[in-house]
Amino acid sequence: MFSGIHTLREWWVYFWFKPVGPLNLGLCRVLFFGAFFLYYWQRDFSQWAEVPDSFWMPITLFQILHLSAFSSALLTVFQSVWAISLATSCLGLFTRISTISSFVLGIYLIGLPHNFGKTDHSDAIVVIIFGLMAVSRCGDACSIDRLVEKMRLRSSSAVQRPRMSGEYTWPVRAVWLMLALIFFAAGVSKLRHSGLEWIFSDNMSAIMIQAHYLGGPWVSWGLDLAQYPWLTQLMATSAVALEVSYPLALFSRRARLIIVPSVFLMQVGIDVILGPGFKTFLICNLFWIPWDRVSHGFVRGLHRLRTYTVGHTQRGFRGAFAQLGTRARPHRDRH
Repeated sequence: MFSGIHTLREWWVYFWFKPVGPLNLGLCRVLFFGAFFLYYWQRDFSQWAEVPDSFWMPITLFQILHLSAFSSALLTVFQSVWAISLATSCLGLFTRISTISSFVLGIYLIGLPHNFGKTDHSDAIVVIIFGLMAVSRCGDACSIDRLVEKMRLRSSSAVQRPRMSGEYTWPVRAVWLMLALIFFAAGVSKLRHSGLEWIFSDNMSAIMIQAHYLGGPWVSWGLDLAQYPWLTQLMATSAVALEVSYPLALFSRRARLIIVPSVFLMQVGIDVILGPGFKTFLICNLFWIPWDRVSHGFVRGLHRLRTYTVGHTQRGFRGAFAQLGTRARPHRDRH
């Protein structure tokens, strides 16, 4: 029994603090903050200052911190500073300050619409990841801060490279765990409140028909699919099965290769056929990709392409010079 507990403890520590290099977390920072900089670029939060106070229904966090909707001018300033913070977090410039600013201002700006009855369950994970990045060492790679540190010492060989550490693992694993809990809870909620009727009934057909007239989907395929109950029930079964089994992606690489892309495509399909978008969740899926391996593979591919191109060009020049030499060689008189 004690050996089993010891093995479980070792696995738990290894899961959260597996020693890795800083590259993967650094690339996740670049892509995550860059994506949300573009996502929120055209979002205007200052308009919420014009909503009448009678609609103000503060959520718990705003009640505890005694926050309110500030003036339009102040919200514009907050929004501008937040956009700069997201950009500098992406670039890795003053990374710690930038990520903290992105987190603090993000709590207020992203949370502000929720105080007027606009509830969006896909926002919370974004703010939490902002917080994770703020307390992590995500600026140790792929950052301007790192380049400045190298330039300060004038020689990259004199700079001590970040060692393999579990500090670069736990933020990524924390995002994995949040995604697993979110989708698992969604699947369990369907079964808890509706039971198997959510699957083996005309529920999905009704959802597709309603979405066509109310949700504004990209295409009208929902009306056609709703005519085939067996197909809509199969889709409902697949959705619940994927959501309930999502935590397996935490423990099994094979399950990860199947479940994560399948749920990603499922959310894309929901956006296209039903209308509700899950763009924030789709962006957060980037933490599942081992970007360090992808980058190393890309660099090796470029190196092989360069080697092949240079070698092929050199052989071509040798052949051309050899032909020129043969033509220029005088013919001997055989008589």
